[in-house]
Amino acid sequence: MATDKCHWKRLDKGRGVALTMPVHHTVLVVEDDASLRDWWCGSLEDMGYRVLSAGSAIEALALARQALSSFELAVLDLGLPPHPNEPTAGLELLRLLILERPSLKVVVLTGQDEPSVALTAIGLGAFDFLNKPASSQRVREALARAVLFLQAEKQLSTDGQARMTLTAPISEGVREFGEAAQEKLVRSVLADSQFNVAQAARKLGVSREHLYYFMKKFGIERAAG
Repeated sequence: MATDKCHWKRLDKGRGVALTMPVHHTVLVVEDDASLRDWWCGSLEDMGYRVLSAGSAIEALALARQALSSFELAVLDLGLPPHPNEPTAGLELLRLLILERPSLKVVVLTGQDEPSVALTAIGLGAFDFLNKPASSQRVREALARAVLFLQAEKQLSTDGQARMTLTAPISEGVREFGEAAQEKLVRSVLADSQFNVAQAARKLGVSREHLYYFMKKFGIERAAG
């Protein structure tokens, strides 16, 4: 079962009273090592973030597919079961997370010090790539940069614009780029509208029927409540 939040309380050592930390954005931590996952939860909450956590790809996707599970940032360890010493499972999860939430900013952590892994992660939509062991300061800086991008993208959305990053083989031609752009735009606007089809259709300047056509075409389903 997916963990909705990290149960981590910071106490005033002098009085034993829980301190209220400022919550700005929500971060999903995906780490299969329970001790390390708890450590990241505590560190990120101390930075002022609200934190959700998952110990596997299945748990992370379950959270991503819940309409009421709101997070804009993620810290993802690529070394996940069933092959924790390889990046395969983590890279596939990265692809699926970005597919579910196109505006998600994912900071990837990995022990695989290979340029090919970094290139693959960035190509799949990772915002930043950090080699392990990554200090909390480096993760803090990466998340701070991600927040700046989120704020800029939200302003663009308010102005009726969208920022998209596409990765596709040039050999597939213009048509494939067009298809990829269409899908990413539709997914992004739907996510931004919390899957309110009428609102998303207005933003896109199409009828609801036309939007339903695109949803069927790209296999987009409403997020679970």
